[in-house]
Amino acid sequence: MQVMKKYKQELKKFSINIKSQSEILVMKLKINRKKFKFKSKVIVWPSGYQKDDSGNWRFARVPEKISAKIKELQVKEIKKGRKRRGWGAVYARAKIGKSEWVTSVFPDRHSATYILPLKKQIRYEENLYDNIDIKVSIEVWF
Repeated sequence: MQVMKKYKQELKKFSINIKSQSEILVMKLKINRKKFKFKSKVIVWPSGYQKDDSGNWRFARVPEKISAKIKELQVKEIKKGRKRRGWGAVYARAKIGKSEWVTSVFPDRHSATYILPLKKQIRYEENLYDNIDIKVSIEVWF
């Protein structure tokens, strides 16, 4: 309850009337969001289990500079006491073309970048193929 009072007081500054704890959580998430735009390529993640790559995951690689900013924001949140998510994942809302979806970005253990999973539905809707250039917009929160 103490946390709820604290956020109610903070959000009164913005003239927002909060009635429930879930509304506070939603507002808190909106306050702690950061947006990025970048260009990337559709990459295939090799599984090693199949002879062809038809069932393999597709990703877009987040550029190193943006990945470094996301990592920095994540470290700040951890220092504030927020728990780290599994595999170092960060919540994200992604947009490519007209398609938008909620997902997570994951740190790539082979490079200093995060990777964004590209759902099959989005790949079909936006006509995305392996190795093509794409424009991506992401909004991350912790």
